[in-house]
Formats: sequence, C-alpha cells, structure tokens
Amino acid sequence: MDNAGYVALSRQSGLMRELNTIANNIANINTNGFRREGAIFAEHFESLQGGDEGLSVATMSHRFVDFSAGDITKTNNPLDFALDGEGFFLVESGDGERLTRDGAFSLNAQGEIVTASNARVLDESGGAIVIPTEAKQINASSDGVIFADGQAVGKLGVVTADPAFMIREGQNLFRAEKGYEPAVNVQVRQHSVEGSNVSPVTELARLIEVQRTYELSKNLIESENERIERTVRVLGQGQ
Repeated sequence: MDNAGYVALSRQSGLMRELNTIANNIANINTNGFRREGAIFAEHFESLQGGDEGLSVATMSHRFVDFSAGDITKTNNPLDFALDGEGFFLVESGDGERLTRDGAFSLNAQGEIVTASNARVLDESGGAIVIPTEAKQINASSDGVIFADGQAVGKLGVVTADPAFMIREGQNLFRAEKGYEPAVNVQVRQHSVEGSNVSPVTELARLIEVQRTYELSKNLIESENERIERTVRVLGQGQ
C-alpha cells in the first residue's frame, strides 16, 4: 500500500471511531441527564525526503463531552430531581465519589436515596440521605434540602467541576479528575427530570455525513489497489 492508501486508511479508522461515538449518542437519546459526545480530528503533517510534497494524515485524536443542558420534564415522583443551572448531583460508586445529572432517584431497602444504578446519593458532607420508613410526604427546597413530613433529613450534594478534567464512566457517571466544589447559582427542581441533550436530527445528519465520507475513503483505497495491481501486471508483462 502506498502513501495515498495509508492516508485513506487512517481517515477510515478515525471515522469508524466517530461512528461508534454517534451510535452511542443515539442509543442514549432517552437516557436521563446524558451528555452527548463529539469527535475532534487532528492533522499530522510529515515532510518527505527528495523534494516531494509533505504527507498529511487526519486522525480522530480526542472525544469531547457537550455539557449543555437537556430539557426538563415534570413528573409525579417526589424523588425525581433536576438541576436548573450548572452542577451535578454527588453520588457514591464502588470507586469513590462520582457526579451525575441523572436525578431519577428512588429508595433502597435501607431508606437511602439512590440512583437508577443503586448508587447512594450523597449529601453536601458526603453522607447518605435517609428517608424514615414512616414518612408519608417528601419535599425539597430549591437549594436541595430534603424534608420528610416537614423535618429536614439532609441536603443534596450539588457540585461543579472543571469540564476539561471530567472523565465519563459507565452508568451515566463522571469522575472529576481535579476534584469538585459546591455549586452556586443552581436550583434543585423536585418532581422533574432532565433529559438527554442529544439532538436526534443533528446526530442522524452527522451519521449520514460520516458514512458518506467513509465510503469515499473506501473507494479511494480500492482505486489505489486497482492502480497498483495494473502497474504490477504491466511491468510483469514487459519483462
């Protein structure tokens, strides 16, 4: 394979990874609090010897997370919460504290507020929030204080972190590599959940664009292979 083939192949490799990213976005259109991902391509330029023009290769270098907000929908569940503003709910995972925008909570057997993946939702001091078993009504203030039958039982831990150092993990969680701090100018909305920020129209349009570009790269590789085979046959016949 010559230089043109390697250039097309590197492009195809990056496009395949971008297709996987788009597919994951589409699969999470209905996931509460999901944040879409995008791809960043970088151009690598290499000077060639003998006075030839340089070789430029494009590859997918990084993914980025779009932290823009999703639409907020009202529900009838008193344990559904959404954040109006920048911030994340603080939750506990097996590997330490994590952040999420998915506020569709419930109670476990111990009366602790937990996420859909059964991770404990933490208060502002890092402890669990427990609802007494006899409680008949659960309310929350706009600053995240949880009341059970009028008695405060804890305050939701709502924090912010530098987006550049947030790593996506499974179960709709993020790890804050550089730590986090209490969020300000954010309101907690009870009986509400935030949806995904994935736009189906945008993702489908991008999917079609990437597929077409992938096909063009594939056609280039096939054309180059045919050209090389014809050249080899001609040279072989001349001997």
